[in-house]
Amino acid sequence: RVWDGLEARARQLETGIAAAAQKAGVPLRQTRVGTMFTTFFSETQPMNWNTVKVADKDRFGKFFQKMLENGVYLAPSQFEAGFISIAHTDEVIQTTIAMAELALMAL
Repeated sequence: RVWDGLEARARQLETGIAAAAQKAGVPLRQTRVGTMFTTFFSETQPMNWNTVKVADKDRFGKFFQKMLENGVYLAPSQFEAGFISIAHTDEVIQTTIAMAELALMAL
């Protein structure tokens, strides 16, 4: 059942960041497979190289820096993946979503 909990937290993070982006009016799309995820600043759903190469890399860099300032370390490139582990409790996920909302509002 460990995997089910990890999958649920990854889904919670994905939907929470998407909701925060929508609230901030920031075009953001995510990809996720199981506990592996990536965030793209784009209006186009990432499907292949042609759709990800047009994502806003500068905005991702600003988001990454804001998240660091908020105490959340993400993969430093939108061409890398993040992973959820058993160390990511529901509290950690909720805090990450809250920090993402602050970072997105600041963009």
